[in-house]
Amino acid sequence: MHKAKPSFLEAAESSVDRRKRPRPMKGNSWESLLAERQSRIAIPEEEISPASGVEDELADAEESTELKDEETVKVCLRLRPYIKSNSGRMGLKIKDNMLIARCIGENQSSSEKRFTFSHIYDDHVSQADVYDSSIRPMIRPGLGEPGATILTYGTSASGKTYTLLGNQHQPGVVPRCIEQIYAELKDSISTEPTLKMDGMKPCLLSDELVIEEMRKLTAVKDQLQSEDGDQQISDIIQSQQQFEPLQLGDRRVFIWISFVEIYNENVYDLLNLDLVNSKRKPLKVLANEGNAYIKGLTTLYAGTKEGAYNLLEFGLQSATYGSTDINRNSSRSHSIFTITVITHSVATQRIAQSVYKFCDLAGSERLKKTGNMGDRLKEAQKINNSLLVLGRCLETVHKNQKSRKVHDLVPVRDSKLTMIVQSALLGKEPMTMIVNVYPTDEFYDENINVLNFSSIAKQIVIRKEQKMLSKAPESTRYSFFLAQAVSSPSCKIDLSNLLRENERLKLEVQQLREQVQQKSAEHASFQKQLAMQEFLLRNELTDNFQLHFTQMEESYQKRVESAKELAILPYKHKLTVLEKKLQSREQIILDMEEDQEEYENKLKVYEEEVNRYRLQQKGVRRLSL
Repeated sequence: MHKAKPSFLEAAESSVDRRKRPRPMKGNSWESLLAERQSRIAIPEEEISPASGVEDELADAEESTELKDEETVKVCLRLRPYIKSNSGRMGLKIKDNMLIARCIGENQSSSEKRFTFSHIYDDHVSQADVYDSSIRPMIRPGLGEPGATILTYGTSASGKTYTLLGNQHQPGVVPRCIEQIYAELKDSISTEPTLKMDGMKPCLLSDELVIEEMRKLTAVKDQLQSEDGDQQISDIIQSQQQFEPLQLGDRRVFIWISFVEIYNENVYDLLNLDLVNSKRKPLKVLANEGNAYIKGLTTLYAGTKEGAYNLLEFGLQSATYGSTDINRNSSRSHSIFTITVITHSVATQRIAQSVYKFCDLAGSERLKKTGNMGDRLKEAQKINNSLLVLGRCLETVHKNQKSRKVHDLVPVRDSKLTMIVQSALLGKEPMTMIVNVYPTDEFYDENINVLNFSSIAKQIVIRKEQKMLSKAPESTRYSFFLAQAVSSPSCKIDLSNLLRENERLKLEVQQLREQVQQKSAEHASFQKQLAMQEFLLRNELTDNFQLHFTQMEESYQKRVESAKELAILPYKHKLTVLEKKLQSREQIILDMEEDQEEYENKLKVYEEEVNRYRLQQKGVRRLSL
């Protein structure tokens, strides 16, 4: 099956649906719905005027702006570019950070609502401007802060994924955050993943586990298609924004990345290499004192920004998308991309962790406009239910912060989404919500619900807990005596004497610095001499060892030759004895051969005598006859 491209590299095909779910019978798009609306309703254009019952809402808005942006949740509004048509656009008027929304209904009456935001971005504001004003101040990985949570919220097809991820030519929040983190921590990022957080506790990895983590990152890269999109995105961001590297001293940085999606109220791991070609299994979400933990979640190490881009692209290929009547490539799940930055100080042995969560929330939907049915209808119900729980949590938190009475229980456990981001919802860490709106009167009700939701989030106060140092700083000898002198009531401090003492100490410090520089130069000279002596000594030792080995080799050769001679000597003696025996036997054989010839001659003489005797006997017989 063809793999869908991540939205920040290349838009997915409109026909991509990895789960083979039924699509709407109607193939209408957002623009077709607007055209249909045009044929039914004629909307006259009138000038925007304040409604009669707006004074109470203005008072609430002014009361909410009394809190500083640094103390409350930052909520930004971004308007999607509007395709002009005769169907009408919501009457919008931007005044500083206030949005005045008015829509004219069928009864020719108008209503007006006002909402206050931290920032309002019109359709001409670029991705870089959005990041610089709303997200960049929150990304401070070198300070050891707890991190931040960034949410994109809005209706379907309002531009949430574009804001968070962007495309190949206009990168979004996540790629720019990756560039900022790796540019600022460039000189301090460790190449090997030797330190990792196990739940809420730091854990040192063995050499075998380090090799295994590097193997996983290589496996992810091998499964991706080879393209130069990451480098192009990086070049675009660097041309638009400048990130200066931070000086962290002896601190080392370890960056870990995880990626999950919440589909039908089940949490799935998007970076699990073992389940690429098999059925996914839902994960369990645990919580302890407002801190969420996903059991069994895959967290991979990204020592370079190329590795971070690879993990983001790999996770997006496994995310769930589908097609509806108003969005051809609709996210059917909430996706959460997490970057964990761990800093370790070698001198003080202190470990700090900053967790940055980027949540791309699925859009709220209405059945009559999306045309969902079957599994798609179930997905929409789960999405709307989780967003409803999110709104209830924000409303309860705001109510608890305003009231001094017994606080209501925040229903964070009613949804997996609120369980994961509960630390930000409860005001324990900074949170930024980017509300995306497609400003058409066709979706006036949905947009008003989104704006009401954001107005509640804007009033939540972030309560920063005071940091407790794990180790008290050591005081100097000078500060000790100075504190003792100041605290003593009987001591009369003469300012002129103190100034003279200060000047004397400055001169002494200058002399000590010069001595330190001189000692440093002498130390460098001694190091060079030591290195030269070590080089000569190594050469001398090498020559001596080579000569010794040559002598040993000659000695061994002599011993081998002597051992050969000693081994051959007994066999030479046996060979001599055998040769003597052989000679004696040959002599015996020769004597026997001579005796044989003599016997043969005698036998011939005896045979001749026998023959003569036989002839004589024959002659005697004849005469007797």
